[in-house]
Amino acid sequence: MMIFASRHRTALRRSGLILAFAAAILCATRLTLEYGTITNAPTAAFSFLILVLLSAFFGDLSVAITTSVVATLCFNYFYLPPVGTFHIDVFSDWISLVAFLLTAVAISGLASSAAKNAGRASSLDKTLSQLTEFGGWLLSVPDDRLTLTGIAEEGARIFSLEYCSIRVYGGGKWHRYIGAAAPDAPPATANWLPLKDHPTNVIELVDEDELG
Repeated sequence: MMIFASRHRTALRRSGLILAFAAAILCATRLTLEYGTITNAPTAAFSFLILVLLSAFFGDLSVAITTSVVATLCFNYFYLPPVGTFHIDVFSDWISLVAFLLTAVAISGLASSAAKNAGRASSLDKTLSQLTEFGGWLLSVPDDRLTLTGIAEEGARIFSLEYCSIRVYGGGKWHRYIGAAAPDAPPATANWLPLKDHPTNVIELVDEDELG
């Protein structure tokens, strides 16, 4: 359910970005046509490429490629003769159109890859910082005060999790130690981890109530 909701939000965001940048391409087209005395086809093409670059930065590759196609169609329809049609008479204009499309797609791929790598680097830095904090906390807690529930609670806090559960098999049954941001975790979240009746590796541990 959570994965479906996340994918749904991603799809909605992608659709919104596509519509927004398509509208931006149309607005740029209108402005360049309105001020035709000081703009020309190269100026329009440069404006379109800037919008393609922005679409790759704020969206993903699919958003950028869709924006590139919309920009190419507008460039063909409004700037390449015969204007007002998608037909092209001169072979050199075909070369210009194909060069524009390839440039836009290449910029899309490079910008999208750069933005994705930057996001991954930021996520990695955050994760490393959280792991360092978690490791420091584990080392700072005395052995007689360290419990599995405490570890789960601190893990949920440091890693900003809604729910964290440690499952331990001992004494012929499973024991669950919970750390949650909310008083009660949803059943679907609390029970998502399948438990085997006879695990391969069993570590015998005492219950928390028996700890020093």
